[in-house]
Amino acid sequence: MKVEVTNIDQVRKKVEVILPEEMVKELENEIYDELKKQAKIRGFRPGKTPKSIIAAYYKDYVDEELKKRMVQTTMPEALSTAAISPVTEPFADFIESDGQRGYTLECEVQPEFEVPEYKGIEIEVAKIAVTDEELNGRLDGIRNMHAEMHMREEDSAAAKGDFLIIKYQGYVDGKPEKDIATEGYPLELGTTTLLADFETALIGMKAGEEKDVTIDFPDDYPDTSIASKTVVFHVTVKEIREKRLPDLNDEFAKDLSFDSMEAMRVAITKEMEKEKEVGENRNVHQQITRALVSRVDIPVPERYLEKRTTAMVEEAKSRFRGQGQTSAEEDRALDENLRKEFGPRTEERIKAEMIFVKIAEKEEITVSEDEVTEKIKKFAEDAKRPYSEVYDFYRQYDLMGGLRQGIMEEKTVELIRSHAVVKEKQ
Repeated sequence: MKVEVTNIDQVRKKVEVILPEEMVKELENEIYDELKKQAKIRGFRPGKTPKSIIAAYYKDYVDEELKKRMVQTTMPEALSTAAISPVTEPFADFIESDGQRGYTLECEVQPEFEVPEYKGIEIEVAKIAVTDEELNGRLDGIRNMHAEMHMREEDSAAAKGDFLIIKYQGYVDGKPEKDIATEGYPLELGTTTLLADFETALIGMKAGEEKDVTIDFPDDYPDTSIASKTVVFHVTVKEIREKRLPDLNDEFAKDLSFDSMEAMRVAITKEMEKEKEVGENRNVHQQITRALVSRVDIPVPERYLEKRTTAMVEEAKSRFRGQGQTSAEEDRALDENLRKEFGPRTEERIKAEMIFVKIAEKEEITVSEDEVTEKIKKFAEDAKRPYSEVYDFYRQYDLMGGLRQGIMEEKTVELIRSHAVVKEKQ
């Protein structure tokens, strides 16, 4: 097998592979032997059809199958001989001239570039501290999670913070709209899950009371079926419940498995500090990434960028689809907007990955099996799942390589941070 490599540009190489005639003949004979066993041609018993007859009947299939097997059986060795590791699936084109048989591969590869200076990068870090206001806000959130709902007395009027169950029917030009109606819609007054004017109109109503609420929808309202229209809602309040918050005392803390309220405040403060530390580490990572990417011009393989961007777009679109059906036109618009957003971010991410790999090689940063094990253990603890289950998941879906890459990048960023010029945010 003859292999020759030609540079197309910084991120593309052409690999020409010429196969020995005997190898091509051997692959071709394998195909004919398989067809001979399977072919059902009138006038011939299975397995007894002459090769010339099979060739006449299955010429196109044999040609395509031969090309496929030529690549499948020899491409790994050819790329190894050429010392090329494509970042995307190569494009194959076939050669059949002057008695030679083979193919060419257009391969996208990692570009060569000089590692930018990565020591002495200036970064800003925030002091990790939890204020009383932040802690009290978290405690209020916990109180709300454990609030009890009590039915209001019949003559009590709805107020902000109350939970209501309402029935409504919408009318446009005096006619009921079947898509603007519900027998029981839950809402918390004051959270504006519905239009603010609509919720304001419900304040002061009592259980069993009915009322017409007129809403003029703006031109840019997301639901195009009612945008620019005036809708009269006939509303019936079916139920009003009052939210009662527990007192922040030792009894409440003990219900949540803390020894006392003071112990709960200390534990939650530490938890919030860890959250801030994670956020600050992410911020430092971003600062380092942007500094490095800005210091070197790296071309990104076009098809590789498209592949990565498409993966991000499809993941985001699947989340949007989970929130409800979208039309084909809305789906196309969403796709276009997501590509505009994710394209530049993906390109920066790819460049950063290339730079981190180069720095890790230069600094001889490696990832041990123990480090991989510890990372999976942490994932398992955070997810409250058995270690073996999480480990099997990573193995089954071929995620170990990405996990190692992530650990290597974390260690590389930590090294860069240790040599950075750190300034505390004021």
